[in-house]
Amino acid sequence: MYVNEMLGKSPSPRKNGKGLGSVPKPTERHRESGENTPLMKRLGSTDRYRTFRYDTDTEESSIHDDSRSESVSSSFNFLTSTPRTVPYQVSSDVSLKRKICYYIPCYSWIKEYKLEYFGYDLLAGWTLASYQIPLSMSFATAVAHVPTSSGLLGLTIGPMVYSLLGTVPQMIVGPEAAVSMIIGQCIERTTKHDPSIDPVDVLCNLTFLSGLILFTFGILRFGFLDNVLCGTLLKGFITAIGLSMILNSCIAILGLEEIMENLPPTVHVHSAIEKFLFLVHYWREYHRITAIVGILSFLNLLFLGFLKKKLIKKKFKKVSYFPEILFTIILFTIFSYALDFEGKEVSVIGEVSLDNLKLKNPFSSVNRAHWGELFPIAFACAILGFFETSTAGKSLSSTLETPVSSNRELVSLGVVGSAVSLFGALPAFGGYSRSKLNAVLGAKSPVSGLCMGLTTLFVTFKMLNSVYYLPICVLNSVIAVVGWKMIEETPSEIKFHIRTRGINELVTFVVTLLASLYYSIEIGVALGCFYSLMRVLKHSTQSRVQILTRVAGTDTFVNPDARDTSTESFPRKIDNYVVPGYKEFRRQSIIGYQSLANVVEGASSEQNAEYSLSNTELKNSDIFPKLEDREGCIIVKIAEPLTFFNANDMRARLKRIELYGSTAQHPGAKSIRKELRHIVFDLHGMTSIDSSATKTFYELIEGYHRRGINVFFTRLFKSNHLFKLLKDSGIQELLSEVDGEEFGIHQTRRPYYDSILDALKAIDKIDATCDWETHSIYSTIGID
Repeated sequence: MYVNEMLGKSPSPRKNGKGLGSVPKPTERHRESGENTPLMKRLGSTDRYRTFRYDTDTEESSIHDDSRSESVSSSFNFLTSTPRTVPYQVSSDVSLKRKICYYIPCYSWIKEYKLEYFGYDLLAGWTLASYQIPLSMSFATAVAHVPTSSGLLGLTIGPMVYSLLGTVPQMIVGPEAAVSMIIGQCIERTTKHDPSIDPVDVLCNLTFLSGLILFTFGILRFGFLDNVLCGTLLKGFITAIGLSMILNSCIAILGLEEIMENLPPTVHVHSAIEKFLFLVHYWREYHRITAIVGILSFLNLLFLGFLKKKLIKKKFKKVSYFPEILFTIILFTIFSYALDFEGKEVSVIGEVSLDNLKLKNPFSSVNRAHWGELFPIAFACAILGFFETSTAGKSLSSTLETPVSSNRELVSLGVVGSAVSLFGALPAFGGYSRSKLNAVLGAKSPVSGLCMGLTTLFVTFKMLNSVYYLPICVLNSVIAVVGWKMIEETPSEIKFHIRTRGINELVTFVVTLLASLYYSIEIGVALGCFYSLMRVLKHSTQSRVQILTRVAGTDTFVNPDARDTSTESFPRKIDNYVVPGYKEFRRQSIIGYQSLANVVEGASSEQNAEYSLSNTELKNSDIFPKLEDREGCIIVKIAEPLTFFNANDMRARLKRIELYGSTAQHPGAKSIRKELRHIVFDLHGMTSIDSSATKTFYELIEGYHRRGINVFFTRLFKSNHLFKLLKDSGIQELLSEVDGEEFGIHQTRRPYYDSILDALKAIDKIDATCDWETHSIYSTIGID
């Protein structure tokens, strides 16, 4: 069919006598009902098919011209009695009620909440509390070095506030290991230099500042940040934090905390490397009973987790609800009470007093004095917490009907951070594991998080002293297991990037990991973010300028710098050669078409004998596997919109093309210095251009014009705004135009050419290097 169209022949009839495009005519009943027509039996309801027409005089992103739209519309006339045109409309009138539902999500789900949902939410809340309460206590005591109540209050206040403003119904926020680790390192340094500073005051400032940063980012609509920074950056953070948590836990499990606290003020043990060196130097001074209890609790957690996975794989799904952490804490608390661990110098939590619990004021003069030095750490906490929340939100939002707004998530996390800071609690962020468990448990709404928060509040005020005999080394064993799980997937990810040669990803991972381990987590966050942003800027400012070369024997233009040598279309080694004129281009096109049709109807036998090749000759010829360039001419494809940040790079790449013939050539190579007379721009991908890029483009075209180089624009994107911009800027006046309709040169809108071949025909006429006798051959076989 394609060959017949190219040769100007009508489609061949089908064997059943019907034309290729013939469709049985619908009866009047078919037209009215739109049912039972042969095509409707295959396609379904007529409501699925509408003709969307775009007016090319008013719409910038025109898809079809008027004739195309009319032909499409007429082709569906048999489906409905009259053609339907559905205009694209955007309603700008949004009621206040709908805006409130959008910005305050709880306004929507509270009205739709049903009493039957409460049982599922309550069960999920209680189950989550059994997991999260021990973890929050561990994060506060063993990681952040703040009172136990700070972790529990973060697990109480955070979910309550998020249930009102959060956009992911099944998201559960609470203290996170990574953020707690950053806070713990900061508190260690601060209290080491000034023991009079209350750790809770430092925590209050960090939590408030991180919440303020997130809230500001949300108001400024910086939600795109979670798409800018790559996954290996987050993996580097997580790996460094996991290793740091393991090292911290090892110090507590071996009972070396007292030795580390009594080191001279000039000796700093803050970073992961320093703690590793501390362990190497002092591990022989471990406390025997503490080490036994800590190691046994660690092994118990690993065994229960392993057993749990095995049973789940064997279809015992209900085993996933078993809280192994809570079980271990209760078990060793009983052992501690029965065997009097406290009397054997094993550190226990002891009595937790809430008498001094009072609201904090982050705006007090004492707290404001520390904002400057704490701001970088708060920024690292905010960024890392937002990444973890965003990762969990994206995984959960795949089942939601409405998209999740990153900007609203930033606002909600900012409000959560500001709220928990008033109580001196750990910052609360979304976590993937607990949110996924919440979904698995069947939670129907944010009420599950509210139930978890209320349960934690009850435990905090009524049952906290029941863990008086809980050994601190057991909490550290919980942290060690969490850290182990955080680095569990790191080796497989590294292997993946090595296998796929992801050099940039590996560099990002290594830079983030080493900086976090050698200096601090916040330095690693800063360097990792900086490197990722540099990668984004480099990628954004690089233009996608391509030089096009014609495949000999065809009318196909390819980018020789990006050709795939593994494809079957071309041999592994492709040679380029330069032809003196466009005449050879057309002759080989004729050969290619005639090799498909063999005999051209309407052409003389002499013409067939001269320009026809057998299939064997075509395969064995040297013409087909080569790429050919037009002498004195380069064809450049701009495959992207031009803006101020990639226009200058485009100009530099064009200069490299002119000097070296390729964008891939090294600048130190020898210049080809061939005379350039014509340059053809394929602008099909340039859908827009801003004012700064237009000025750069004008200066470039003007430079070519002064040097006597003819410039041609082909396949310009159909946009009235783009046409007007090129005209007003003066670029249109600098373009070369040739009136060659008699030679098949198409210009729907002058001075722009419809195709690259049309521009090459115009160049051929300008150069006058070949006669036009072969035009009759094109006319004969129906090729323009």
